[in-house]
Amino acid sequence: MSAAAPTAPLGALDAIALPTKRNEAWRYAPHRTLGELVFGPAPANAAGVPADVLDRIPDLGGPLILVINGVVDRERSVFDAPAGVRIESLAEVTDGQPDLVRSRFDGARLSSDAFAAYNLTYGTDGAVIEIAAGAQVSAPIHIVDIATPGTGSTASSAGVVIRVGDGAEATVVETRLGAGDDFGGSNVRTNITLGDGATLEHVLVQDLPAQQIHLSSVEVVQGANSTLNARSFNLGASYGRLAYHVELTGSGAHADLSGLFFGVGEQILDQQITVVHAAKDCTSRQLYRGVLDDASTGVFNGGIDVCPGADGTDAEQSNDNLLLSDRAEVNTQPRLEILADEVACKHGATVGQLDDTALYYLRSRGINAADARRLLINGFADQIVDDVSVEAIRTWVTRRLGHDHD
Repeated sequence: MSAAAPTAPLGALDAIALPTKRNEAWRYAPHRTLGELVFGPAPANAAGVPADVLDRIPDLGGPLILVINGVVDRERSVFDAPAGVRIESLAEVTDGQPDLVRSRFDGARLSSDAFAAYNLTYGTDGAVIEIAAGAQVSAPIHIVDIATPGTGSTASSAGVVIRVGDGAEATVVETRLGAGDDFGGSNVRTNITLGDGATLEHVLVQDLPAQQIHLSSVEVVQGANSTLNARSFNLGASYGRLAYHVELTGSGAHADLSGLFFGVGEQILDQQITVVHAAKDCTSRQLYRGVLDDASTGVFNGGIDVCPGADGTDAEQSNDNLLLSDRAEVNTQPRLEILADEVACKHGATVGQLDDTALYYLRSRGINAADARRLLINGFADQIVDDVSVEAIRTWVTRRLGHDHD
């Protein structure tokens, strides 16, 4: 048996300061509220979850890993997996075969990211998914993380490790939910490794209650000629943060990231995206759209980093935003850093309101104001929704947004 994988020493947490507004990636975060979160060890057993929360989980027809307050609920999880797929709990793999989850520890930014350190220390359980080389997995694998704040720590931590072997193809959906009326939230860190020629569709849906906070980090390393299709929906929580760090380390790798953030009330929905081109002839696309109503705030901080020697890079980035209220706001910051020759990179951002001419056109054809408004929002948001291959997730998201369409 291999030696156990390392964890962050508890004493080290005291030396790592929480981020402040001086940290560019955390400038618009609610720092005082973040400081009120209490992190601690996961409970011995999975907590109870109200039936109405469980009923919200869509059936994707494949394996289901249910994580409650950082603990895998084995009774309600479905670990049955097709040939070529291995699904285990993070706690078991860390104890027995830590080399399978080494990327979770090698990528931790313990010296500068307090929430990564909290996650590594307290996020001792979660899901490990390993796809064998050449496997073609048709049914989506679903990981559902549910936070139910209560006594003791108010913020749960969990980890997800996904390894896709050379030439394999799979879809993994991560759904983040919450229950109860107490303040708290969840902190989930996902590590993804794609082998040469591998293809992964990774879908992340965040829909915690309005009184909770969600912190999500997705770290990806891609091999040669691999493909990542990452789709995210940042919908719930008082502060919902989705951070992606994607490294294209093998030539010919392709990363396609798209996301929708839809804010109401006083929500802050924060997208932090970095794609690093570290090899030749790699391509990446970023397409993010924000819809902000009431006094909500959207944040998009998207970066493309082209390393020395990454010639032949082709990268595009776009962030379009729709403000439905004069109190809503969006802070968008596209970034480019190019340290190589013979590259093609472009980025852009737009901020606008509903088109009065289009509204008038729809109203003139007998469509009432509310329906006309919804139709225009549909057209803006549906491009991101339609990028998802899993029909059950497309249906779930459109219903959640309240703009079903045929």
